[in-house]
Amino acid sequence: RVFNKLDQPLPLGYCNVGTVIEVGKGVKNFSVGDRVASNGPHAEIVSVPHNLAEKIPDSVSNEDAAFTVIGSVALQGIRLFEPEFNENVVVFGLGLVGIITCQLLKSSGCKVIGVDLDQKKCDIVNNYGIKTINPSQTNLVEHIKQITNDNGSDGVIITASSKSNDIISNSAKLTR
Repeated sequence: RVFNKLDQPLPLGYCNVGTVIEVGKGVKNFSVGDRVASNGPHAEIVSVPHNLAEKIPDSVSNEDAAFTVIGSVALQGIRLFEPEFNENVVVFGLGLVGIITCQLLKSSGCKVIGVDLDQKKCDIVNNYGIKTINPSQTNLVEHIKQITNDNGSDGVIITASSKSNDIISNSAKLTR
């Protein structure tokens, strides 16, 4: 079943912004003309359940609202981890979700260390005042121990994918 499913086309995307053009039966929190952000595929017209859409306040631009679902993915990872103020948190993967995760953690009072093999991504995150490590340029575990006074990280959030188990293995090694 899984292999058959992999061969089937899927709609791409998971976040969009638009204007309500029709409201389903029983939906009371939306009206035609409302601006909404939704968790739907990238398409000209999408149909989503009412719990996967949210009205956009007038003070928020469409461009900013387009990050709603992506931001919620980052926020959910943080909620599951439950970091506390001043904890050291390592974020593996500095793509869009990883960058947002780093920013949310920093704004919550955590000491954030971003990790990515792409130095350009590390440089972007450094511009936000967040420490980064490129493991292709330094010993990751030793560097984390140095940054944390030999305590190790209080936790790790993984926002990257890899065909190897290095991220999981290193996470265990660098966590207190």
